[in-house]
Order: sequence, then C-alpha cells, then structure tokens
Amino acid sequence: MRYTAGELAKKLGVSARTVRFYDEKKLLHPCEYSESGYRLFDEDSVVRLQKILMLKYMDFSLEQIANMMQNDSSDLQKSLKEQEELLLDKREHITRLIAAIRKTKDSAEEEFWPNLRHVIELTRDREEVITQYKNDDNLNKRISIHEYSTAEVEWFHWLLEKENISEGMKILDIGCGNGLLWKRLAGLLPDNLEIHMVDYSDGMLASARETVAEILAKYPEKNFSFVIDKRDATDFSYPTAGFDLIMVNHVLFYLEKESRIKLYKQIKSLLAKNGRFTCTLLGEKHMQEIHNLVTDNYPGMKFPFLNFDFFLDNCKNELQNYFRVLDVEEHKNDLMVPDDEMIFNYISSFSEECKAAVTRDREEFMEKIHEQMDDEGYMYIHKSTGVAICAA
Repeated sequence: MRYTAGELAKKLGVSARTVRFYDEKKLLHPCEYSESGYRLFDEDSVVRLQKILMLKYMDFSLEQIANMMQNDSSDLQKSLKEQEELLLDKREHITRLIAAIRKTKDSAEEEFWPNLRHVIELTRDREEVITQYKNDDNLNKRISIHEYSTAEVEWFHWLLEKENISEGMKILDIGCGNGLLWKRLAGLLPDNLEIHMVDYSDGMLASARETVAEILAKYPEKNFSFVIDKRDATDFSYPTAGFDLIMVNHVLFYLEKESRIKLYKQIKSLLAKNGRFTCTLLGEKHMQEIHNLVTDNYPGMKFPFLNFDFFLDNCKNELQNYFRVLDVEEHKNDLMVPDDEMIFNYISSFSEECKAAVTRDREEFMEKIHEQMDDEGYMYIHKSTGVAICAA
C-alpha cells in the first residue's frame, strides 16, 4: 500500500509538515514518487516513522536518531540504555526541585526566595557530586595521586586495623563506590563475611559488581557473600538489619546536616546489639596546597570541598549525640608528588567547571603546578584523613 505524506501523517497522528521535515533531514525516505511528483511511502515507512517519533519523544537528537536508525540492534540497545540513565537523572533532578519547593513553600514571604535559593543551591551541589561519580573515572583520578604517599602503613591496611573485622561478621558498606576497599583487602580479610555494598551511582555499582566477581573468583576458599544494592544516603533505608559493622567511607561530608542526622538514626536501627559504626572523613586542611592552587588562580571557583561543614576535626561534636564515640584517629600521611600530569588530572576531577577552566588554560596552569614543586621536582601536599569509630 502507498501513502502520500498527508495520508502517512494522518495514519500516525502527526502533521504533513512533520513528515516532510523528516524527509528533508534524510531520516525518512519516500519509496517512490507519483506521476504528479508527490512523495509516496509504504508500510516500511510507517514503521520507520514510528521509530523516529518514539526516539524523538525520548529526547534523542536528530543526529543520534540518524545513527541509531543505521546501526545494528546492539548499538540501539546501548543508546537506549544511555538515554534511560539520562532520563532517570532528569527525573531525579525534578524530584529534588519539587522537594526543595515543598521544603520552603510555608516560609514567610520575605524568607521564601532566600530559603528556596539556598535549598536549590544545595540540590545543585548534590547534582554536581552525582555527576562526578556517575562512573569511577573521577574516583580513579582522585585515588591515583595517593600512590605518592609518605605513610608508613598504606591507607586501606591502616583502616583494616581500625575496623577490627572478625570471621563471620555481617557488614554494610554505605557509599561503596567501585569496591576498591574490598579488592585491596580481600586477601587479608577473615573468612565467611557477609558484605552488603550500597551506592547511589549506577556506574559505581557496575564497577563494584566487576570487583566482587574478581574477588569471588580469586578467593573462593574464603566463602565471602556479597549483596550489591542501589541506595541513596540522603534518604536511606535498608530491608535487613543486625549488622555487626556499618561503614560510611568518605560520604558524610557530602551530606547536609539534616540528611546526616536521618542517616545516623537509620544506621543505629540497623546495627546489632554490640555493633559498631565507622566513618572515614577528611580533615579541614586536607589537600590544602591543591585547593589553594585552584582558588588562587580561579577565585570563586566552586567545588564540593568548599561547602563541607563536617570534618574529622569536628565530627565528635555531632556523632556523640547519636552514638558512643570510641575513637577518632587521623592517618599519618602526606604526599610528595613528582608527576605534574597526575596533579593536573586530580584537579580537573573537582568539577566540570574546574575541568573546563584548567583544560582551557592548560599550558599556563601547568606552569603554576611547576612553581609549587621543590628543587627535586616534588610537590608537597598535606593529607588529613582518618576514621571515627562508634558504638550504638
């Protein structure tokens, strides 16, 4: 059967102009022309236009649609997966904006707009963190610079000593990231552990699953059991309790105080009778030389660290309201980094804004890095990281 542009448009509930537009963009092709020169379309055209309309409705660009219409089904599946993640991000963003409005709508008129602006700024900062950790690329850039540590005991091994993990424990790791902690320590861990790993980022969880597969394949004799789940630390809940140890590593400082308090209460409810809660934190002077380098050259540059209000230095004041704080200890460790490229990559991982700025000024900024290095070509960077150990 043959259709004119108008008939095809009517069949699919669009305008004839829409059909002509996709024809002009070479996404939809007539199968032939009538004697009068009118475009004619067939049943394949109906199917093709249905695909175009659906993909456009899903917010794909015309260029993306053209590529997807040409490529095989595996490429289509990949594109659909990427678009699914984008739409989920948009939904999450809208949900948070609605929450921001609800949180401030009962304010007095003179307070409403300042309050709403503050809440939305916090929301935007969280969106930036989510974007940063959509996969483990930025995390790996952050971690790699720590290869130049001066510590006598490497961070993960130091942390293992503090965690006091014993055989058969049930552990919850909130904000597990890519699971590097467990990969680094797997060979030293006791047997028969049940480890629940949760994170908000789909990209991190995908990497964590790969990490777990490696651990299980390498250490079958240890009889580890892993559970991986997607959870949001800002509104946390979990379907099982009775944990001997709950860990929240390098997460709490990203949360505003209200969210931290909600999380503490949830953690307390999930701990076993003699369970412990530990959290790793940054000190206020952590990587100060790096942060000064950025802010000295880009005044007003925003990155998450500048908005933190919860540090290793002041954590006990807050934690003791919800837990019995057993110890707060700092890891003795600084960096001597000879690799200017690694420093550059670390800085570019702060935020998209920061990445764009230093990339634009790369040559000049690399000179600024070199100015910070000593005669032997090392840049000294003070680290301040540690752990707070608590009991319910």
